[in-house]
Amino acid sequence: MNVHDHSALADAWRAEINNCEIDRDCFDAADCVELADELDLYRIQALSDPNFDASFGEWASFICDNQLWLALEQCCNDGVLLPMDSRTLRVQTCPREMLRALSRFFEHCPVHVKHHLAQYFFLIVRMDRARRTGSPEWRPTPPITP
Repeated sequence: MNVHDHSALADAWRAEINNCEIDRDCFDAADCVELADELDLYRIQALSDPNFDASFGEWASFICDNQLWLALEQCCNDGVLLPMDSRTLRVQTCPREMLRALSRFFEHCPVHVKHHLAQYFFLIVRMDRARRTGSPEWRPTPPITP
């Protein structure tokens, strides 16, 4: 992919982030959802971690401060994090500054917190997008030029 293509696709990511109109209802609804059954180990780890809530809050703030909610949503399938190679493919066109922050998140966030946050933001982003556009689906595409 050449620099121009990456730049155009990075702009598509920025546009989608700017279009997000996430409201309190999205957060409240996501708060009510339990982890998928295949992630039950992470639910058990969270229940036994006395610092889970604080860590969840700190990393959620990191995600919001760095506008990573869209990238995190793209790294999931039905709210479950994809394997690392699939995640890499899904976010390869996002803005470089976002990739750096996303890498930091994946490297340093505790695994049980990471899976909870991935599902949480997946749901929030998809609810917002479905409300705005009528469909929860989105993939980066370059802007159409005349």
